[in-house]
Amino acid sequence: MSSEILKKIKQKIQDRVTRKELYSVFTYSEEIKSFNDYVSSIKRDGINSEKSSLLKDIYEGLNSMFTNIAIDWDSNRGSLSSEKINIHYQNLGSVLEMVIIIEGLKTGLGQAYVILGIDESTLICDIESLQKKMEEKLKGMQQQNEARQEELEKKIEEKFRKYIENGTIDAVSIEKYDNCSLCDAVINLKDNSKSINIEISEFLNNDFRKKNNIHEIHILNGDQEEVVCGFVDKNGVRCYNLGTAAQYGIKFNWYIDEREFIIILSANSDGTIKIASDKPDDKDLEENKDVRIKVGNDYLSLADAVKTCKQEKNEESSKLSQPSTTEYFRPVQTPA
Repeated sequence: MSSEILKKIKQKIQDRVTRKELYSVFTYSEEIKSFNDYVSSIKRDGINSEKSSLLKDIYEGLNSMFTNIAIDWDSNRGSLSSEKINIHYQNLGSVLEMVIIIEGLKTGLGQAYVILGIDESTLICDIESLQKKMEEKLKGMQQQNEARQEELEKKIEEKFRKYIENGTIDAVSIEKYDNCSLCDAVINLKDNSKSINIEISEFLNNDFRKKNNIHEIHILNGDQEEVVCGFVDKNGVRCYNLGTAAQYGIKFNWYIDEREFIIILSANSDGTIKIASDKPDDKDLEENKDVRIKVGNDYLSLADAVKTCKQEKNEESSKLSQPSTTEYFRPVQTPA
């Protein structure tokens, strides 16, 4: 079998060591399998000086990779993020696998495959020791993150109670984004939340949301259906997805020369939207620049979103009391 596989692995390791590359994944299971298959063929076919030299260079490169990781750990362990520690841990695992594969040559088919100058057992012990330290660190960080998340969930519930009628929140949870500090807040309503007003714009505009890196607010009913999702885009515009829970509507109100304009939008079960109130004139709708509504895969201005839906006049929903904020949602009864 050609030694090209060993040459490629050797070069990859040397490049990484030369660049002192630390925070990217070194290799994957497929590459390690190819390396293992090649070493297995050496057990079958025998080893020559070229292969022995390549394996020694690979081992020394793996040892250097371990040293670089260990130095970074000793120097920066207090400031390393969990993502960086996880990458270190994964790369140590790959180094360990490859060193163990090389060590396995010593148990060839009745032949001595010892590569002079290599003591794999010492490196294996050092890797396993450092992995254990990282496991303990990650466990502690996870416990701290869980405690912070629980505290934030309590604060969100406390804060949201100012914008939602008391006794209607069943649970609050946080969903973290991968590889960044942002998170989403998920508000679960109780099953009997049939006539509530939720001032969602107040929460979206609140400094509390910004300070705690909350990107989106998801509100779910008792059946775990999303009744509304809201976030603020980079231009400060409030964006809404009305979900598929048709029993809820969201009321938008805005002012033009001290005149108030109101429209209520609701969702259909297929995710399209419909009008559940009187409809202002198009020119008045175009004056609302503060919100965007999801239609299909796009977030449209209020005026453009309204153009996509049919009006379904509903006397009861049009008599909703005026809120103290720009928009809120509540259950509405719309014709079938």
